[in-house]
Amino acid sequence: MVKRQLLYKEWKQSELTFILVMLVAALATPFAFLMEYSSFQTCLNDTECIVDAPRFSYIFKTDPFLSLSWLMGIFFAVMQLGFERNKGQMDFTLSLPFSRSTIYHTKFFLGAGIIAVAHAVSYVLTYLLILGLNPLETPGFHNGYIISLVSSLMFYSLFFAAGTLTGSSISQAIVGFSTAILPFLVIGLPLVHVDFIIKTSGSWLDKSFAYLISPISPINYIIDEPFRSDYPLWFSGEKIIIPIVMVVLFYLIGLISFIKHPIERNGRFFLYSSMDRPIQIMVIVFGVLGFGWFGFSSDNSIFGYIVGMLIGGVVGALTSYFLIYRKR
Repeated sequence: MVKRQLLYKEWKQSELTFILVMLVAALATPFAFLMEYSSFQTCLNDTECIVDAPRFSYIFKTDPFLSLSWLMGIFFAVMQLGFERNKGQMDFTLSLPFSRSTIYHTKFFLGAGIIAVAHAVSYVLTYLLILGLNPLETPGFHNGYIISLVSSLMFYSLFFAAGTLTGSSISQAIVGFSTAILPFLVIGLPLVHVDFIIKTSGSWLDKSFAYLISPISPINYIIDEPFRSDYPLWFSGEKIIIPIVMVVLFYLIGLISFIKHPIERNGRFFLYSSMDRPIQIMVIVFGVLGFGWFGFSSDNSIFGYIVGMLIGGVVGALTSYFLIYRKR
């Protein structure tokens, strides 16, 4: 499945980048923890400084690494596929005496492995600091690392799958972010328009977003507070199990796409020509619905609604044409 020679080639191809990102990711939380502890000790020795408790505490839900670790997954996925395709190195990689499934697995497990190792090293170092400094409380420590890891892997697999469908790094990023908000576009926008038509109080719409759309939207796992106790759950462990299911789903989509994709369309938005027209239609529909909602919200009139839909159709048509049909 993963060949040592190919793994070595992939590592050496971006060795310095991998090492630097691993170091920053692994040391970010321990460093932030130490800096916070140092500031607390300095405050204790300052008579003008007021502290809430006589012992040090660290709240991990505000930790920068745990909050932004998903960026590491996006960066690795774009670097391994989009940047390599932009530099014309993908054709060389595919010409090596390895099957496409082997190349895919090697790339995927290298990136996923680096993400997992960075989280594991960061966790161990931080845990040792906690044992040594013995803070009063560390809310969100274990749960924060688990959610951070699965969210990073989810976004890595999502953007990796996007990279197997697209012909450039820009296309990969656009498709990845669009997929991250796709449930809001496919389900949320039509629900908003239904609400316009039947003129409800809006409470059912809020519940639909909270219970139906949010749990299956990848973007929700980074923009919403993952430690909120009042977040509506389908079942216990949802915030961990659903991202894991998404990792498997995106992994399979990427595997099938990478095995089948035509390399002669490098530089196009989509590697599969059959995807061009359906996606263009989807973009136009989303433009119509999105701008129609904005137009109605601006003045609460049917005129604004219609004008917004017309503008959205034009914007969607032009945007989809220049993105999809013009080779980069």
